[in-house]
Amino acid sequence: MKKFELNLDAVIVLALLFVLSLGVNYVLYSLYSAEAKANVKMQIQNQVDQLNLASQKAYIKKLQALEK
Repeated sequence: MKKFELNLDAVIVLALLFVLSLGVNYVLYSLYSAEAKANVKMQIQNQVDQLNLASQKAYIKKLQALEK
């Protein structure tokens, strides 16, 4: 029966891959977080813009009704 051996090179490579994986995950999470915040801001601005547009349309209809 063969004895299982783990070389130091393999341990170093596995540790390096693990650290690189954590680093990539952190960078991707940072990018995602920034985009998610921007998305929420845009959605809120969209709602405000829709309310302003509806208000302006109602005001235009009111003015057109007064002209008739």
